[in-house]
Amino acid sequence: MRGGPFAHLLRGYDVYEAGHSIRRFLPSRERAMIGPFVMFHHFGPARLAPGEGVEIAAHAHAHLATLTYFFAGASLHADDLGNQVVVEAGAVAWMHAGSGIVHSERTPDEWRARGGVGHGIQAWVALPEELETSAPRFQLARPDQIRQVVVGGASLRVLVGEMQGIRSPIETCSPILCAEARTADHAAEIPLEPANGARAVFLVDGFGMLDRTPVEAGTLVVMHDGDSPVLRLPPHTIALIFGGVSLGRRYLQGNFIASTEARLDEALRRFS
Repeated sequence: MRGGPFAHLLRGYDVYEAGHSIRRFLPSRERAMIGPFVMFHHFGPARLAPGEGVEIAAHAHAHLATLTYFFAGASLHADDLGNQVVVEAGAVAWMHAGSGIVHSERTPDEWRARGGVGHGIQAWVALPEELETSAPRFQLARPDQIRQVVVGGASLRVLVGEMQGIRSPIETCSPILCAEARTADHAAEIPLEPANGARAVFLVDGFGMLDRTPVEAGTLVVMHDGDSPVLRLPPHTIALIFGGVSLGRRYLQGNFIASTEARLDEALRRFS
């Protein structure tokens, strides 16, 4: 029995990182994962005055990948592979932690000096079991490297995976999708293709409808398997469409996830 138009409707809960409040949607009491997505955070929009910034000290991850995307603002990513890059608004950062990586994130000096609005999402994604101990790798796709198409009146950018025949330049290792849909001065209707695995829609800004069911801003909707509704967005709205094929249960503690408790314990010991 379906029990309603959506499988789950998540409103999230507040957690604190580096002294700032962020909204966590996954994992939650209602839903542990959406396809391979194990954690999903939405931060901001928050206005930082000149001189203010965010400092996340060096820390380790293992057996997962992270997806970082800014709607506004920027972050300086530095890791023990030697990467030191600014992740600007509209760019996609994909960090394949694999066997283990240590990185830090901080507001870039130039952006900190002038202040501004910080707004974005970060997600943690499970890796296939055989790749959990693979070599770490960092990828950055600049805004101009991500193709943009108009679908049903909305501008669609595929951040990872493939949608509407458009593929992201980011290389991933399992069937996964994260796409951004934006409207400007006109409403849009986006027919969502039948999902390969779980599918969710997050209303970042503004409100929308899935078929005839309203969805408020700041709400994450998990669709029933096999559903392919029409996403209706009014003007000046941002939505994320994401999901993918499940890789099975994952165990989570601190900054690590793994397919087995033994592998998780080993990572906790190694990086403690």
